[in-house]
Amino acid sequence: MLDYIVMVYSTYMNRKKIVQISISLLILFFSFANIYAAEANFSFYPSGGIVANVEEGFTVDVLIDSGGYDLSKARMVLSFDPEVVQLRKALKNDTLFEQWPLDEGTTNNENGIVMLTGYTSSSSTNGYYSTLSQPDVFARLEFNVLDSGKDSVTFNFEYNGRDELFQSVMLSADSNPIILLKSKPNSVTYSFEKESIPQTAIDMNIIGMVLGIILILVGVYVRGSKGSHLSRKRGTVVMYE
Repeated sequence: MLDYIVMVYSTYMNRKKIVQISISLLILFFSFANIYAAEANFSFYPSGGIVANVEEGFTVDVLIDSGGYDLSKARMVLSFDPEVVQLRKALKNDTLFEQWPLDEGTTNNENGIVMLTGYTSSSSTNGYYSTLSQPDVFARLEFNVLDSGKDSVTFNFEYNGRDELFQSVMLSADSNPIILLKSKPNSVTYSFEKESIPQTAIDMNIIGMVLGIILILVGVYVRGSKGSHLSRKRGTVVMYE
């Protein structure tokens, strides 16, 4: 009987170990799958929508995702219709790369081009850039709207798959860098159409009127009350919300 119990227990423990090992292998498999499935990419934030105030202009963030790789270089090149919008300000995220070469950057409102390039050399003590949990802001662009008669404006990434001036690219931090940006990033369109926006906030005048009515009703109630303890005392009525 004891031998049978020992055999059953051993079988149970062996099966438990097999299940644990299988679960661990599955977790490792999906972890590696997620890593290798990630791709380096540029994107816009917000990813579309309606410009709230055409007179004040709007702001667009360009996000960078290295796909888990270390980057030695990243260049974004955007094109837009200069007859519809004009670039007011271009801010780069200095913390991502060691250098931002002036000969690889431009803000050209005449032709509708924005180009910014970040670069980190192999001798840098700061280390190479790599996206961790979520994309980082690579650049923040502020625009003025020139022609509000247009329905929308579209921003496109310039891309040909090569490390050339006026072409978006990301290079790995290797002795022989490889191009990590494998495809053209998605464009984005912002609309200038005037759509009815629901009034979600309560007008302060209405709030004042409601509170006034409540106070009047409270006063009438207090005066009409027959309780002697109220008529004999003076004080302040405090309303807690």
